[in-house]
Amino acid sequence: MKTPSAICMMSLFAVFLGCSAVQQRGMSGGAYVSTARPAISLQAAGLPLRASGKGFAQLVSGEMLTGAQVCVWLAVYGGGDIMVIAAHAEAPTGWYWDGIMRRPFSVNEGVEVVGNQEFQACTYIVDSARDPFGTLAPGAAGAPVRWIARGFAARANFYTDKIILEYRERLPESIVSLSSPPMGYGDFVKEFERRAGESFIVGAAPSERVNIAKGHTDAVRWRYMDEKFLGSASRYDFFSRR
Repeated sequence: MKTPSAICMMSLFAVFLGCSAVQQRGMSGGAYVSTARPAISLQAAGLPLRASGKGFAQLVSGEMLTGAQVCVWLAVYGGGDIMVIAAHAEAPTGWYWDGIMRRPFSVNEGVEVVGNQEFQACTYIVDSARDPFGTLAPGAAGAPVRWIARGFAARANFYTDKIILEYRERLPESIVSLSSPPMGYGDFVKEFERRAGESFIVGAAPSERVNIAKGHTDAVRWRYMDEKFLGSASRYDFFSRR
């Protein structure tokens, strides 16, 4: 005869199995979908999918030579002189994402709401030299590309998960700095940021089970996927002392 505690444990185990059975991450159609925490779907508005899948990035830590290996799910969209990136980064056990800091030389930092989700946002310039997405620049053909980018980031699931959105457009050659654009470009950054805020479709994960495609993508230069795009992560003190 089973004891009440054993019955309780079996019930909890059954509930766990039932929940984990519907926890999925991957691509559904043109959208990245996570039915586990955070339950979210990410997609670019009106742009074709260029590449999607997951890979692993190695973050550097001041405490360890090897840092943390982070699983990153990506969906990259683009057409012409526009690129849109949606990413979901999962910190390994014992790690958490640090507070979201603005990038060096970025401008117009603030909080924006996209799909009822608050994101910390800022605008900056990206050079394709060490860009993880440099090979996906439309028509680049190996030539250097400079982008103006608006990045959006939010932590979730007790800071173990991070959602990163980035909207890019080719940077006009006459602009070398966002802090002092040339005469006549007074409204350029403002209009760019308006387009960036409208470029993503962020919603809840589908309530019903959907067909989700999983797999690795080689379209991204993973050796350049680091803190510059993902941000920094730290170990919890408990794990640091072990």
